[in-house]
Amino acid sequence: MTVTIKQIAELANVSRGTVDKVLNNRPGVKPATQEKVLRIAKELNYHPNLLGKALVQSKNPLKFGIILTADYNPYIQELLSGIQKAQQEFKPFGLEIITKMLTTIEPAEQLAIMNELVNQNVTGMAVFPIDDPQVISRVNQLAAGNTAVVTFNSKVNDIHSLCFIGQNHYKGGRTAAELMRKLIRGQKKIGVIVSSRKLSCHQDRLQGFIDQFTENQDTFEIVEVRENQDRKEEAFCIALEYCNRYPDLDAIYITGGGVAGVGSALDIAGMAGKVRVICHDLTPDSIRLLKKDTVDFILGQNPVEQGYQLIKVLFEYCMKNITPPEEIEIPITISVKESL
Repeated sequence: MTVTIKQIAELANVSRGTVDKVLNNRPGVKPATQEKVLRIAKELNYHPNLLGKALVQSKNPLKFGIILTADYNPYIQELLSGIQKAQQEFKPFGLEIITKMLTTIEPAEQLAIMNELVNQNVTGMAVFPIDDPQVISRVNQLAAGNTAVVTFNSKVNDIHSLCFIGQNHYKGGRTAAELMRKLIRGQKKIGVIVSSRKLSCHQDRLQGFIDQFTENQDTFEIVEVRENQDRKEEAFCIALEYCNRYPDLDAIYITGGGVAGVGSALDIAGMAGKVRVICHDLTPDSIRLLKKDTVDFILGQNPVEQGYQLIKVLFEYCMKNITPPEEIEIPITISVKESL
């Protein structure tokens, strides 16, 4: 049975315009009437005519803007494949996706890109937010206006977006520490490489990592914490300096991209397989090093699924009026050589 807006209006004893307002989440309807219409629609298993909407959208297509960090991080390449998968799935509805990539992790650049997307009249926006007051303010301003905004990967608590899609990175850091505790007994000297202190996801991983050791009263020393901006070359230099300065180094924990540089540094220092390594994200580089026993564990976050969910959530909200949950958590996976 195909249910129409006209049928719902007759059963609710209201006009078709009122039903249209309710189903499209527009203001101007009394709460009691709104509840009545929604209950009737639910009982009749009403679904909007997406084909009709698609014909309308073909003249005025939905346009989504996606802001990513630099694509030299293999994780971003995986995320892009998920975005492209969703783009193909929703292509019949005239969906247009504009993808922008940061060249730095600087608030000014991200703000400029957000404003550029607004000027291109995007309906929705997905932002990998930098933890900065101006960025937070601008995202909240857009979300409170006519732009559907979702944030992903790096959760910033003061941002009030439609939905956050990503992992619990604090939990990820604690998981990395628990694995490290099983690898190393006694005194532990650990060098840490973080992508950026301006991204909350890496700060959360670092804090979870430290807290897990502290709460278990382990004897450990984090010799240094250095940033590499996800760059392989920076990770190489930092890891080699760690090996030179701390010949008794037990482990390296890298929270973001650039693990290939860590692998090369350990090879040159003759410490591959001796210094334990835990990293995040299943990428070609991390998998290669896991197979070589240079990396011990990889914590994954399914970037393809994250990329797909970004588009799916925005599409369902803008096209089907489906409000997503406040948070879609991506589970943590743990990979060892044999699991591959």
